Amino acid sequence: MPIRPEQFAILKRHLEQVYVPHLPKLLQPKSDADDLKKNVDRSFAAFAIDHICRLDPKKAAKAVVDDFDDHGIDAIYYHARTKTLYLAQAKLKDTASFTQAEALTFSQGIRKLLNGDYSGFNANIIARESAISAALDHCDKIEVVIAHTGEGITANAAKAIDDLLADKAGGDARLTDAVLDFDAARTVAGLHSVNAVEPVDCRITLYNHGAATEPKIAYYGTVALSDLSDLHKKHGKALYQKNIRTWLGHNTPVNEAIRETLATNPTRFQYLNNGVTALCEDIAPKSGKGTENRDFELTGFSIINGAQTVASTASFVAENPAADISDAKVMITLIKADAEGDFGKEVTRARNTQNDVKEIAFAALDEEQERVRRELQHLDIEYVYRVGEAVTGFNPNRILVAEAIQALAMLELDPRYPVWMKRSLVDFQKTDGEPYRQIFSQSLSSIRLANAVTVYRYIKQQVSASVRGCLHEERKAYKHSEYALAFVFAKQFREAIGGNALIDAAKLKTAGSAPYDTLRQHLWEVIQSFDWPGPLAISKNQDHTLNVIRRLMVRQYGLKGDPAIKALRAKLIIGQPYQIDFFKYLSSKASQIGNIV
Repeated sequence: MPIRPEQFAILKRHLEQVYVPHLPKLLQPKSDADDLKKNVDRSFAAFAIDHICRLDPKKAAKAVVDDFDDHGIDAIYYHARTKTLYLAQAKLKDTASFTQAEALTFSQGIRKLLNGDYSGFNANIIARESAISAALDHCDKIEVVIAHTGEGITANAAKAIDDLLADKAGGDARLTDAVLDFDAARTVAGLHSVNAVEPVDCRITLYNHGAATEPKIAYYGTVALSDLSDLHKKHGKALYQKNIRTWLGHNTPVNEAIRETLATNPTRFQYLNNGVTALCEDIAPKSGKGTENRDFELTGFSIINGAQTVASTASFVAENPAADISDAKVMITLIKADAEGDFGKEVTRARNTQNDVKEIAFAALDEEQERVRRELQHLDIEYVYRVGEAVTGFNPNRILVAEAIQALAMLELDPRYPVWMKRSLVDFQKTDGEPYRQIFSQSLSSIRLANAVTVYRYIKQQVSASVRGCLHEERKAYKHSEYALAFVFAKQFREAIGGNALIDAAKLKTAGSAPYDTLRQHLWEVIQSFDWPGPLAISKNQDHTLNVIRRLMVRQYGLKGDPAIKALRAKLIIGQPYQIDFFKYLSSKASQIGNIV
């Protein structure tokens, strides 16, 4: 499966920013635009080598030899620790497959190199002849890498490479038996790993511990609170990466009580606290005295319940360096489970349902949220989806998950969403609810989310300006119809929102001004046509709101003379909650506002 278009756009931006500055200079430069395009293509080989060998971008970029006369070899890197020589060809294509012609050229180039024939190679390779020869002398293994982002490697291309690898006599016996296929999935994984939170590996001591082996391995006992505080100091929020929320700060009753106990009676702490639960990818018992105390080596340690306990303790210690909390212990449960797996998520949810937890906090268990966060970070956008995440100061490039939900809901086809959102935003934040699952599907583009928020913010600003500029009933009409206006207006930016480039807020302001003013006038005319009830009652009544939205869409999209409208309006299907085909048709006819990227 090829890389998704928006991920391809993010990848190219990442390559340009991170790898292109460190590439060898082009041997035959052209215009700035042509050189940039060529360098972005070249840098994909560095990206692949970087993520295969776990290097750094600068070192990986120096491995690139891609230029004219490279005989299909785009990067050469010798990994001294494993005595492996990597020969890579990289094709940065959004959909096209890796072809037989490309494979044959690559195979011929590898044969020339293995035979010590440097004739016809470009200056990048000739300059490294002695280093390449030395690597060939010392390596124990030669990996052939094909990096690609398109449909895959064609059957004929695969056969050409397989023929090379199978020819141990005429080629080189150190060639691996299979190509290292750095495909679209591995590319996206590499892209996401750049902004991933580093896993926590640590060692802790359990006192008076016990164990369970079925159905999952788990250990339980007490741990010195100071040990957990030290882990917080060292790893910060990474310690709670799989928790549904991070530290909520001092000003909660629970956290104030934690600090009070530490200050006045730390020996009683374990009796007054609910304890800590952590998931671990691996738990390895080490030295100790039976069940009295034992050290445990923990891999992928993540606190899923008890973040307030540990973070509040760390804060107390930092603010009171002279305080002695050496006698403070807390109950802890260590469960061997992958935090990303179904069981790990089930444990996390269950261990937190007895707390006072907002519905949106459970978004932290949705891996799509983390995917979106990592992709948006490549675009210099801060996406916050975890309750308690530190949010300080004004940042126009910051998006909160609750805002994203509202913005994305306005792009959906269901005209009941504005009514439901007016009644209760919380219903849209329930991760097991239909609206949330519809909005945050696996196909959600991170760029689409960012663009939806940009448009939604613009609409809210316009509505606020309308409210400030009017009096009495007209003021109420705009105030209480914000979601209806957003539902209709957002669809006029559907193409731009769904594209692979970020919307320019300044261009949006210019292009959207007149169409919004038209929509505002349409709304006031429609609201005035109601003898009863008032704007607030209309916005909370489903039938009234659907009537308003229908009339706004017809007027705003210029559909009054459309012959399909009458027939679709007359079409009633028993069991449908609303006229699905009718509203779907109206949405599809939304006139598009362009020139905003």
